[in-house]
Amino acid sequence: MAFWDTSALVKLYVRERDSDYFRELMRASADTAVISQLSVAEMHRALWAKEVARAIPEHRAGTTYQRFRSNLERANFEVVPFGPDVEREFDRIIRICHRAKAVVAIHTFDCLLLASALVARTPELISTDSRMRNAASVLGLAVLPE
Repeated sequence: MAFWDTSALVKLYVRERDSDYFRELMRASADTAVISQLSVAEMHRALWAKEVARAIPEHRAGTTYQRFRSNLERANFEVVPFGPDVEREFDRIIRICHRAKAVVAIHTFDCLLLASALVARTPELISTDSRMRNAASVLGLAVLPE
């Protein structure tokens, strides 16, 4: 069971140079991918950012987001709800990252996603975001891609 950061999740829906790798990673897994409830909103924002940047065709953000939502409704993802347990884990992660030998300057949103991953007890993080990857390593999560 792996937690999918939005940086990797979007590659399942938008064609990027490394999308095939992430699609195969998803296909090869026998477990349901785990995401945060917050990832749903971030996915919507990321798709619109791609459309504005012309990385995807005009009018594609909305239809791609609907496809993602359909996958959510079919339970293709396990969604970790945002709640007090995630907030407590967030507080713990901030302390760990800022007290690490090499301080990890993690962003608030990234820390909330990592807190969701730890609440779900996922052993792996799938992400292309360097700060998320660094923080995940400090927290003892395996990070993919290697």
